[in-house]
Amino acid sequence: MFRYGLAVAATVIAWATRHVADPILPQGFPFLTFFPAVILTALWAGLWPGILAGVLSGLTAWYFFIPTLNSFDISGPTALALAFYALVIGVDIAIIHLLKSSLQQLRQERGRAQMAESKALDHARHRDVLFAELQHRVSNNLQIVSALLSLQRAGVSDEKARAALADAANRLALIGSIHRRLYNPGSENVDFGQFLRDLSDDLLTTAGMENVASKVEAVALSLPPHLMVPVALIVAELISNSLEHAFIDRPAGEIAITVQTETPGHIAIAVRDDGRGLPSGFDLEKTESLGLRLVRLLAQQIGARFEMMADGGTHARLLFAPD
Repeated sequence: MFRYGLAVAATVIAWATRHVADPILPQGFPFLTFFPAVILTALWAGLWPGILAGVLSGLTAWYFFIPTLNSFDISGPTALALAFYALVIGVDIAIIHLLKSSLQQLRQERGRAQMAESKALDHARHRDVLFAELQHRVSNNLQIVSALLSLQRAGVSDEKARAALADAANRLALIGSIHRRLYNPGSENVDFGQFLRDLSDDLLTTAGMENVASKVEAVALSLPPHLMVPVALIVAELISNSLEHAFIDRPAGEIAITVQTETPGHIAIAVRDDGRGLPSGFDLEKTESLGLRLVRLLAQQIGARFEMMADGGTHARLLFAPD
């Protein structure tokens, strides 16, 4: 009802304004103040209140300001004036209604789009939380299996079996550590160079090799997860191999890790130590080292070329395409 009351009030104000201005207006402008009243009513109150304001304004102007005054007498000129008024007001109200309808549809579409975007963001957040939780559980399970293998090792008397269980436990713990770092939900992209620095520091600390230093030089690089895990495991195995064999008779040493790009579109990772070097007659294809056999299998998995050579110590090199 308020909207229709606004239509009546707008008509009354238009009539009063036209009545006050009548002495100074020339003849022939009976609808002058009623046009704004109808337009404003249609804008503020809507279609039907606008139509009501148009009808009331037309009748008021006809009765009070079109000769014969104070009557609804109609003549040819009066009919023409009323028809012109009805045409103009009808067009104005129709345009305003269409504009308001379009704006309303736009607001509804925008609201639906915002709602859909909000749902999509909520779904993405929920998916990320589930994924992070999954990775966390996988990492924890790997650590648990590693701990179980270590406990099992305590009950085994055969030295070879104990060594095998220890290696398996250590490798599972390493995989869990790598997995936790790579799938940290707080990081979008892993800086591979910094990742290798942290990895080598952890391996040195775990091995208790306080006199062995590690140095990492790496180009800016971000590998996809399906490559990061095997490449990280390869580097970890090579560092562990150096720690186990290179510095047996030495109080100190250095392991240098370099990561650089090579054309066309390949990445080269080198792990060098300044230790005792490779044993005489070493053949990578025939080695019985479980760690190096694992490195070869992982290299084949990612389509990489792996080689080892004596170079003032041991020099291992991995070449692969990051795509």
